[in-house]
Amino acid sequence: PTPPLEAPPGAERVRGEMTAQLSETLLEARAGVPWRTLIYTSHFASAWGERMWEFSAGILLLGLSGGRSLQLTATFAFALQLTQMLLGAKVGGLVDRGNPQTTPVAALAGQSFGIALAALSAASALHLSADGDVNVPFSAGLIIAFSCVAKLSSLASKISVENHWAVALAAGEAGPHVLTKLTSNMRAIDLSCKMMAPIVAGLIMSAFSPAAAGLAVALANALAWPVEVICLLSVYRDPWCRSQLEARYHKGDAQAPSKINSAPTLEENAWKLYFSQRIWPSAFALSMLHLTVLSFGQLMTAYVLTLGVDVAIVSLYRSLGEVFGFAATQMKPWLDKHQGLSHAHVATIFIWFQLAMLVPSAVGASFWARHNLASITSSMLLVGGVGVSRFGLWGFDLSVSLMLQNEIQPPQASGRVIGVQRSLEATFGMLAGGAGIMLSDPSQFQYLAFGSWVSVCGAAVLHTFTAGCPGRG
Repeated sequence: PTPPLEAPPGAERVRGEMTAQLSETLLEARAGVPWRTLIYTSHFASAWGERMWEFSAGILLLGLSGGRSLQLTATFAFALQLTQMLLGAKVGGLVDRGNPQTTPVAALAGQSFGIALAALSAASALHLSADGDVNVPFSAGLIIAFSCVAKLSSLASKISVENHWAVALAAGEAGPHVLTKLTSNMRAIDLSCKMMAPIVAGLIMSAFSPAAAGLAVALANALAWPVEVICLLSVYRDPWCRSQLEARYHKGDAQAPSKINSAPTLEENAWKLYFSQRIWPSAFALSMLHLTVLSFGQLMTAYVLTLGVDVAIVSLYRSLGEVFGFAATQMKPWLDKHQGLSHAHVATIFIWFQLAMLVPSAVGASFWARHNLASITSSMLLVGGVGVSRFGLWGFDLSVSLMLQNEIQPPQASGRVIGVQRSLEATFGMLAGGAGIMLSDPSQFQYLAFGSWVSVCGAAVLHTFTAGCPGRG
């Protein structure tokens, strides 16, 4: 008898890829609109304005203080972290109880116009300060207040679109593949804006003035909202998309009784709900990564400048770091599709890569490197290591985000769980900032760097030994 034909090597992988592509095509065909393109466009408009303000706000506040003190900038950063820490879970609850149509539209309005009003306040204050006719505390208070509103609105819009809309529209047989690609592309858009928007804002400041940059930020955000609304409403008005979104918000009645009895309930306290999730250790590990100064934040940038490194070189380091982060958003879907690894397993690979790349950063921040190596060498160890480590950071962030999108129970409570997650991240960020205030001398930066490495190590261990084995996530 003729022996059965064996499939050539790699046939199963190719068949799986073709099946995934066909599933994506069929999923898109069910809708009467290109919903992914519309969501990407809305996300770009939102991220561009937000990233422009993120870069410009500290510089505008520094100019408002006369360029002599970082107090206003530090107060601004502290207020944003504190607001998110205290109200993150509340915002998530509002999103969970909201309407799939009006909630993201209203949240994006708060974000866009909150930033626009903050930027206009900063531009006006800088213009008046030239004549010495400005109340600095009042102006700074307005800027900070409007920015806090924008921060909370941004959190609400991200939960609505990235955790409710994305999951609902990517549901079905192709869900895991489509959701991974959708989330990865949205993260790539955000990173692209993080690279390019500060350059545009910086060029406007250099060519004109900081006040002109404030006006440009306000204009960009004011123009972004109509684009965001048109895109999201176009998606929602499609019958298939609307049915998917409404089913996501009202899925609780259709759950099987066994799941209802075993899963956390919607009435539970947000924090209790968070720690009842099976994947909470991985999510908590992600929040621990905010307890660090080994990032491209103001503290590490200031330390590198004390080494005598030119600011242009520091900017180059930062841009290269975001390129590594962008690469991670492309690598994650490839690992899922070609290697068949679970989100948890991929997250384990990424976080240990991040930890390994931060070893040279800790060495570069040490007392020994500061006094025995050339400034350019020690800065390359410090900032170069941080830049490359962002491949692991963003890969881990994306992997855990996908775990949260897929595994939160009940699904309608994802807003509260993500809200608690953002509160924890803000708490750890505040702790890192407080440590920087207490250990503010450049010679003490090594202790902050070593502590940051220990925090990342703790996060890697927590994730690996609780949810990081193959098959989880």
